[in-house]
Amino acid sequence: LHRVDRRQRQMCIRDSFRPLRKNSKSNVNYIKYAIGEIILVAIGILIALQVNNLNEKRIEKKSMNDYFQKIVSNIQGDIKESEGLLKFRQDHIISCNKVSKALIENNFSDQLLIQTAILQMVIEVQLNYNKDAFESLKSSGYLRYLKNEKLELLLNDYYSQINQIEMFEIDQRDWANVLELELDRNGFTYIYTELDRKVHTDLYTLMGKYTLELKNHPGHKIIMRLLFRGGTNNTFLTGYYEDHIITGHQLIEILNQEINSLN
Repeated sequence: LHRVDRRQRQMCIRDSFRPLRKNSKSNVNYIKYAIGEIILVAIGILIALQVNNLNEKRIEKKSMNDYFQKIVSNIQGDIKESEGLLKFRQDHIISCNKVSKALIENNFSDQLLIQTAILQMVIEVQLNYNKDAFESLKSSGYLRYLKNEKLELLLNDYYSQINQIEMFEIDQRDWANVLELELDRNGFTYIYTELDRKVHTDLYTLMGKYTLELKNHPGHKIIMRLLFRGGTNNTFLTGYYEDHIITGHQLIEILNQEINSLN
């Protein structure tokens, strides 16, 4: 009888633990499923991030490519501008020195050269450098992604040189304008251009004659100061143009290399 009771108790205990074992297996399966779902979601997020990063890099490359091509186009125009201004300044240096020598020697034979040298000192030089593409690149924020240190240095040097040229030309223009006003006030311009005898329609035909009488006028000293500055522009200004042209060609070369690497 005791054996029967013991067997019955053992069977009851086994039967009571059977649901627990079933529940335990179910929980393990659920945990495995949940972990699998989490892993799949994580993989999906990583793939999405990777795709997003690739798209951002593609957009960044395309934008940088577009900016670089526009900068190259701007620089090509700038180089032509500097080449033209360099030629103008070199020719003007020669004419200023020739006229200075002629006036010192009382040689008034080449009146048109005298007039041209003087007027080119007081007429404003137009500077048409194009910084639009570079300014757009800076505003876009893409410049911080630039990894080419040589390119970054050349860009900064190139546009610093433009700023230097503009500063020097503006300084010379403002200085010359002050002297031009002095010539107006002391009556030199009125006498030289013979405004009481002629109607002038342009600045490229002979307006008046530089004579010994004008040389004895107080305004003659101002004219000599203008010619002196014009004749010594090779000390700084022409060198700025030459450096700018060289830097521009170097910058175009390295920008084209960057453009090729982005394609």
